[in-house]
Amino acid sequence: MFITQQALRRGALVGALAVGLLSPTLSRAAQVQHASNLSYVCGGVGAGNLKALKARAPQFDLGFWMVEGPRGAYLADVPIRITHQGKTVAQFTADGPLCFVQAPKGSYTIEGTHRQQQRKITVHTGNKNADLRW
Repeated sequence: MFITQQALRRGALVGALAVGLLSPTLSRAAQVQHASNLSYVCGGVGAGNLKALKARAPQFDLGFWMVEGPRGAYLADVPIRITHQGKTVAQFTADGPLCFVQAPKGSYTIEGTHRQQQRKITVHTGNKNADLRW
């Protein structure tokens, strides 16, 4: 099969444009956000993003998953509220099934809403594998 130089250039241009268009989305999903006295990052949509997010786990104090059903299907776009000692310290919508939080030592209540059903868990700093399960 013969491929012209022009076809190769077009392919390279299309690839470069695709990377340029996708990169902001991927990097936004992995950016650390700040609220009150804590920081958080959520994501993990797609195997590559999930692997990259998991690699950042040592930078954070706690982590939780949002899953559904007995097999633990991953959820995204879940509204989250984190409270500490009865006060809301963060509210956001999780971009993917895994969130990590950097927070002062203590106990935090994490509430999520999916399909108009609320779930709540209490997580202590040091736990990076809690589940909000629907």
